[in-house]
Amino acid sequence: MTKIAVPLVSHGHPDREPDCESAVEGAFLELVERAEAAGWTSDEIADCLVSLSHKHRTTLNEDHHILEETASSQLLKRKLH
Repeated sequence: MTKIAVPLVSHGHPDREPDCESAVEGAFLELVERAEAAGWTSDEIADCLVSLSHKHRTTLNEDHHILEETASSQLLKRKLH
């Protein structure tokens, strides 16, 4: 299994996203190769990875929204008491 490099710059640094992409690319390509070896087509794999990525982003956004609502609710409770 391909090793993924650790971040070299701090969160928020402009190079962080391209560095992450470079770090993850080898593992990503390995995953694609493994799926192809299992018999999936390149188009099926690409569509699947886009779908999984979208689902992951949606889950992260929902989790962030829940955290914001919880924090807002707690602040409101503090103000009321």
